[in-house]
Amino acid sequence: MASCTYRPGWRVWLSDEDRGQHSRGLTLIVLAVTPDSYAPHADIRVRHLFPVPPAAYDRASWQRWLFEQFLLVERHECMEFFTIDSIKPYAPNHGPGHDPYVVRELTSDQARRTNFRGEVQPS
Repeated sequence: MASCTYRPGWRVWLSDEDRGQHSRGLTLIVLAVTPDSYAPHADIRVRHLFPVPPAAYDRASWQRWLFEQFLLVERHECMEFFTIDSIKPYAPNHGPGHDPYVVRELTSDQARRTNFRGEVQPS
């Protein structure tokens, strides 16, 4: 894992810390430093947490799984930044219980602005 790199400023590691919502287990953490999609003049640090499957994969399978997690982060960032007429139609839902990597066509503005702690961000 220590030799895995992706974008400048991004870090990746394994942890068994609490993932939140009283969920614990081996977790892949991707720390992404990226412009804030709602305030592009400022960078933000975002931690993406992925439960590691309890599997006895070979190296090629683990490598592919790791690559797929980076693709999920990229999909998430694409949903954050994609804008038409000042509207982010695919902004990810970050609220409790939502999968922030699923592209949703129909959702409320409030759902798109709610973070993982259930706090509604200003529009």
